[in-house]
Amino acid sequence: MVELKPFKATILNPNIGNRAELVSPVYDSIDASQYEQYAARKKNVIHFTTRKEGVAEADFVDSAKGSLERFFTDRILIECKRPSFYIYGVRYGISEEIMEQIPEEERRRIYFIFGLVALVKIDEHNILGHEKTFEAKTRERYHLMKACGMNFSPIVAEYTMPDHGINRIFEDYLGFRRQSLRIDEQRKPLVDVVLQGARHLLWEISDEAIIKKLQQLMLDKKIMILDGHHRYTASYRLSKDQEERYTLMMLVEGGDRALLLLPWHRCVRKCRMEELWRRVQENFVVEPYDKLTGNALIYSKLNDEYNDEFDVRFGMYDGEKFYLLRGNEQRIRSLAKERGERVGLDVISLHEWLIEPTLKPLQGLRGHGAEPHIGNPEEDIVFTSSPRDAIDKVDSGAFSVAFFLKPLRITDVKYKAEVEKKGLPQKSTLFLPKVAEGVVMWKWK
Repeated sequence: MVELKPFKATILNPNIGNRAELVSPVYDSIDASQYEQYAARKKNVIHFTTRKEGVAEADFVDSAKGSLERFFTDRILIECKRPSFYIYGVRYGISEEIMEQIPEEERRRIYFIFGLVALVKIDEHNILGHEKTFEAKTRERYHLMKACGMNFSPIVAEYTMPDHGINRIFEDYLGFRRQSLRIDEQRKPLVDVVLQGARHLLWEISDEAIIKKLQQLMLDKKIMILDGHHRYTASYRLSKDQEERYTLMMLVEGGDRALLLLPWHRCVRKCRMEELWRRVQENFVVEPYDKLTGNALIYSKLNDEYNDEFDVRFGMYDGEKFYLLRGNEQRIRSLAKERGERVGLDVISLHEWLIEPTLKPLQGLRGHGAEPHIGNPEEDIVFTSSPRDAIDKVDSGAFSVAFFLKPLRITDVKYKAEVEKKGLPQKSTLFLPKVAEGVVMWKWK
């Protein structure tokens, strides 16, 4: 049973001129240079949502709490007057580079998705996750949320509804059908901002009859987290502390054509290349492609029709050539049986057979002894959604090798969460679109 509750949203003051200057991407999706870009704006919400690289967690939490208080005192943030549900719309396009990674039948010029923003009761049975989390990242969110008593952006989760009932309610309420967008003067959005080319809109639903209808439609559902595993884990811990039993979520229909599932590619900073190649030849069939044509071919090869979950394949680039690696079917079947898993075998075999055993220890020393400092996987492996970025990282000499993965299907991800009840390695899935920090928040303390 999924319990929803209306709430008074915290939003950026509508009287502020250009609110697009005040929002930022979700905290875990920006790099150091992007942080500096948004942090240069004194009124940007990034000052309390995102920790600057190199700043200690405790210092960040203290600073964030002070910044948040300033935003309320200066009326940059205001709280809505009545408990409501909200429609979060994102209208966005994708680059040609991203387009190439998805099947042709899913390609669109414009995507437009609706989400239901509500408070969702924390529940370990009906709210499923599909990715493993890092303790340090969960701890940071826990301390930040506890100190500020606030959710800064909704966790994104999906539900199954073949008749599109909730999306139909939204379209009737707003008076238009997607893909079009027509703003009704009687239904003007509370928020309408553009961030990184995507238009983010927020409408309020305070009609009690509609709220009850939406609550009823979700009551018998299970939902799966798409984006926000660390925030949800932090919320779960806060509920155990008796801090708050609800958390802020945006619920989207899993079958929506505007919900895209993409892969994260891996760049390995330093690895033992001789050992890597020994393991490649032991576990995979290798198809080499030259540097000039390989980049164009690799995704057509990954997107070719594949037989079943044991047809494991991914791309590799070592600075000289591209390679398509096809897993030895017998070894893949043995791996699946050994782990009791059949979803995500691409990324599981990549990490277990190639990346983790071949990471090169750093040469630094600890203290006065001669013990080598073993590399931290969180630092030695960099994730990127851009194949071009992965190639550039290797060509720069800063990384030894890049691996390119094909996207999972959402039905497979749900099978992983509901049936296998196991988590994929972190950064196995990239769902689009992303929400923005600052569009809709909830202050619960």
